[in-house]
Amino acid sequence: MKKIYISGQITGLTPEVFNNNFIQAKDDVYYTFKLVKNIEHKTISPLDLNPFLGIKSWLCYMIIDIHHLRKCTHIAMQKNWIHSRGAHIEHYLAKFIFKLEVIYL
Repeated sequence: MKKIYISGQITGLTPEVFNNNFIQAKDDVYYTFKLVKNIEHKTISPLDLNPFLGIKSWLCYMIIDIHHLRKCTHIAMQKNWIHSRGAHIEHYLAKFIFKLEVIYL
């Protein structure tokens, strides 16, 4: 089974906007993997994860995000990832360190 981590901008957006962005990204991944390629998959969204040690800081969220990212087979980059410091870090780690397949939505 493929595990796909969804990456995108959160900081600087309203909760309504980033929630909608991640919902749309999950739908896009579902369409690509399930409906087109008929591949079973699971999506991991940073919005579904609790921060490291329960501390709601950017760094603690990034620690838990990277922990889950390293267990994935793919990373799906939302179009707005270019505006996010955290998504840049996730992209670099996924592509160059963890050697994951990168999908640009």
